This record gives sequence, structure tokens and C-alpha cells, in this order.
Amino acid sequence: MKSRKKIVSIVILIVVITLVIGCNDETGKVYSDENEISAKYDTFSLDEDSETIEQGKYKGTFKLSGMGTIWKYQSDDDINLEVPYKFSVQKGKAKLVLISPDDTIVNLIEITNSSSEKKEKSLTLPIKKGLNRMKVVGHDKASIDMEIQIDKGSFKKIGF
Repeated sequence: MKSRKKIVSIVILIVVITLVIGCNDETGKVYSDENEISAKYDTFSLDEDSETIEQGKYKGTFKLSGMGTIWKYQSDDDINLEVPYKFSVQKGKAKLVLISPDDTIVNLIEITNSSSEKKEKSLTLPIKKGLNRMKVVGHDKASIDMEIQIDKGSFKKIGF
């Protein structure tokens, strides 16, 4: 009976380790896989999560591996939106991408800890008619501090 319990315990341990390693590996592959990034779902590991949403403004400080949607906008026309932002990475690498209705990805910002800037800048979002989405993508628990303001659409927290 004791050997049976040991075998069951070992099998359970192997399954748990396999699941943990498999999940971590998947979030690492996401960073450069445009098919994954453009997917309707998110896949991520999020640590030290602090996110707030106020009247058209998203603020977040977190460690991210994988990708998370932070903004959606259903547009009736093709337009350009001027967007003020701050985006810095203290560790790892991260990017902010816009996904158009046809799943085309536009890299808006891509930063590594060695090229990080904390001052406010502005970017132009090329919005297309239909559902537009914005995702934050991080690699290897990227330590991200960001703030972005958009008057149209709606923000959501990565960590719910």
C-alpha cells in the first residue's frame, strides 16, 4: 500500500512540474509570435499587479510574461488617434501593440530595460473600421510601468 501511495505521489508531482514548465514556456514563445498576439484570447503570467482605470486613462505597474488586452474600440471609420503615454521597462523587454479588425499587428512601442524612458510621449494609433484592440506583451517577467490615455473605447485590467 505504501509503494502505491509513493507511485501516485510521484505521478502527481511529475504532472504538476510538466504543467508549470509548459505554461512558462508558452508565455515566452508569445512575445514574437504574431499569430498568438493577434488571437482573441490572452495568455499571461502576471506578478505584482497594480492597475487602475480612470476616465479614459489606464495606469499599470506589473511583471508580465505573455500578453494581455488592455483596450478595445469598435470604430465606425478609419481614423488616427493621438495618444499620450508613458512606458518604461525596468527588467526584460515589453511592447505595446495595436491589433486591427483584420488581425494586422502594429508595434506601437517596444522597449528593453536598456532603452527605457519614463517621460511622457505621444503616438498615433491608426484605427481601422471595426474592432481594434491593444495588448501589452512582456517577455521573461518584464517589469513594466505604463500609463496611456485614450478618450475613445474602453480599457480593462489584465489581471481583471
